[in-house]
Amino acid sequence: MKRATAVFVSAVQDEARLLMTRPWDAFVAFGLPLILLTVIAAMLAPGVIRQAPVAVVDQDNSAFSRAAIRNMEASPGVRVVHAPATMQEAMTLMRRGEIYSVAHFPAGFSDGAFRRPEQVTVSFNGAFQTVGALSALGQSTAIASAAGPQLQERARQSGVPETALQPPAVQVSIVGNPQLSFELFLGGLLAPGVLHLLAACSAVLAVGRLMQGGSFKTFRSQTGGCTTTALMGRLTPHFVIFSLWGLCWIAWLSGVRGWGVAGSLPLLTLGVLALMAVSVVLSALLVTALGDVDTAFSATAIYSGAAIAFSNGTLPLDHGPRFARIWSDILPYSHYLRLQTGQLVTGAATDAAWRDLMILGGVAVIGLILSALLIRLRSRFAPKPETLSFSLPQQGVTAAFIATFRNLPHARPVNSLLILAVVFYAFYYPAAYAGQAAAGLPVAVVTPTQSALTRALVEDLNASREVEVAAVIPSSAEGFELMRRGVIDGVVVLPRRFEPDLVRGAPTGLAIWLNGGYLVRVTAVGKAVAAAAAHVADAQLEGLPDIARAVRLAPTLKQDSLFNPTEGYGGYAVPAVSLIILQQTLLMGAGVVAAVRRETGAPPLRRSVRLGLWLALIAIGTASSLFYFGFVFWLQDYPRAGNLIGVLLLAPIFSAGVSALGLLLGGLFDRHERVLQVLVGTSAPLFFLSGAAWPHFMMPKMLVWLAHLSPSTAAVQAFVRLNAMGASLGEVAASAAILTGLAAVYGGLWLMRGSLRVDLSR
Repeated sequence: MKRATAVFVSAVQDEARLLMTRPWDAFVAFGLPLILLTVIAAMLAPGVIRQAPVAVVDQDNSAFSRAAIRNMEASPGVRVVHAPATMQEAMTLMRRGEIYSVAHFPAGFSDGAFRRPEQVTVSFNGAFQTVGALSALGQSTAIASAAGPQLQERARQSGVPETALQPPAVQVSIVGNPQLSFELFLGGLLAPGVLHLLAACSAVLAVGRLMQGGSFKTFRSQTGGCTTTALMGRLTPHFVIFSLWGLCWIAWLSGVRGWGVAGSLPLLTLGVLALMAVSVVLSALLVTALGDVDTAFSATAIYSGAAIAFSNGTLPLDHGPRFARIWSDILPYSHYLRLQTGQLVTGAATDAAWRDLMILGGVAVIGLILSALLIRLRSRFAPKPETLSFSLPQQGVTAAFIATFRNLPHARPVNSLLILAVVFYAFYYPAAYAGQAAAGLPVAVVTPTQSALTRALVEDLNASREVEVAAVIPSSAEGFELMRRGVIDGVVVLPRRFEPDLVRGAPTGLAIWLNGGYLVRVTAVGKAVAAAAAHVADAQLEGLPDIARAVRLAPTLKQDSLFNPTEGYGGYAVPAVSLIILQQTLLMGAGVVAAVRRETGAPPLRRSVRLGLWLALIAIGTASSLFYFGFVFWLQDYPRAGNLIGVLLLAPIFSAGVSALGLLLGGLFDRHERVLQVLVGTSAPLFFLSGAAWPHFMMPKMLVWLAHLSPSTAAVQAFVRLNAMGASLGEVAASAAILTGLAAVYGGLWLMRGSLRVDLSR
């Protein structure tokens, strides 16, 4: 027992000393988490999207349209920045990224409004769906408010009582996140996922250091056979450090930012500890099972790198592909996120949290046992010789270009990133969003009486794509309990006199309670319930001709999703994420090439050889981009080929900037595995910094400026518009200029200096 304790303490001390004294280990454990968490906190601090830039095409110039515009200008959600004369001009502004939605009042609208049915169209940018849909909602609400006084005046002239024009009020209440804050939603989703990945990558290299040529023979002899105890000691510092980071983030959200903890803080704390325990243990299992650090890093990136997408935190997977649902249930992060959402946001019952906690704990224990057994098994074999090289000729652009491709089949760490990962992620990541839209989300209807109107409402709800009625119950308390337990996503409460009040023309309101932990579900459930209630009320008014006539004379609003007509979540998210995938695979592939040459002591490259290597990587990156934009988008039916010429022109420029940056960064690392250890965890923050899901006008200006140092930021803005929106090169000129400038600067640094010989290894 004393010997085992001594081995454990010695292992903890040795690993802690490495983490404190080796610069890159210290950076991954302390510096990188601090940087990424600070970026996430600063980026999401505003919480709610406000003052989204919009336009109005007022071809009617009537009192009604002017009233609607005044309402928009008074709205906190939108800001009217342009008043183009035609929709064509408005589309140009949208393709440039200057506006996210546009309201169109057609010529002669006031002549027909309130006398015959008329329509105002609010078109929004579905390629950037988050801010586009919210800005369209803000404009639509302002227009609807302007219609009220006009409708009342028309009713007065027709002799219809004002009360008869009141549709049933719908009060939407959000449990746990009443402000619909993206800081709480995305912050709670993104930061733990990034820490989960960083902890896993840190532990991969920690266990990999104990292995030589796929064998743990030396490790066993050094620990006197106490390999399990020593393994636990080596993992402990990583577990402690990243657990503390996770708890710091919870303290930031719940304490400093004031969101509080709706459920049990001890359970939430145990959840963080369990997630980090699973993170480091699964890394040990992957290294010991695969016998190769590079392959273990790739497997780690697969299971934890896309954990956010498959977590059910964004688009629900309930009716998605079977693979996505099964994989989501397998991934540890899905269980942690459900626990965190219940305890941090909605105050869910503790029994579900304990179930998820036991699953995480069980996985950690089983993973540790299997890792220990595999170490004992691999310690019986002698280490295999390890060959690592990426040889290039002494001079010649063409010779270096050809040699790069000749090296690919033999340099497994490089080809797994530049080729295999590109193909794999083209089909793996979109599987999380194959369902495109939230569907079949369970809700409960609370009503004191079972009536024809109740049955009609249930039928309408079940007929919608978004929701299905899981229960019709008499008690609101029962409905809220079902929602807190995660059984349903919403509760529709009908008051006792809802039907008789509706029939006599003075309807009372109905209430909708939604789970604020999942904003995508909130939107889908809220829209479906409101539409069903309106339809039932309209049908009930059919027997009252005067009222029905007056109500139908109100102008109707149509929201039109441009560039993503199905409003599919995959159609909006995947094209943007694809640019992150293309950048990160090329960035890390180029970085590994440079790091391998440094690690093996290869001689410095002449400028002609550096140019040939860079051109080869540009060719690989361009081919990968065209594979995604030309084949994958077609196969997955995502918006594509809007401006093919523009895509063909910018793809090599994007690849040039990324590959040059990767070559520069790779020269900083002491070993090639560091490239993945450091860069993998930046992928998710880079996606949000691109402005695809969270707009740049809501971020601090300095952060936006820093974000543009990554080619992916300008690339997302440019390629999404070229592919989905058919933007011209002139309309993406700013993003194209940034990409060109980055390619010139990074490429010039690579050609002028080669690898940066800064010794950060020891």
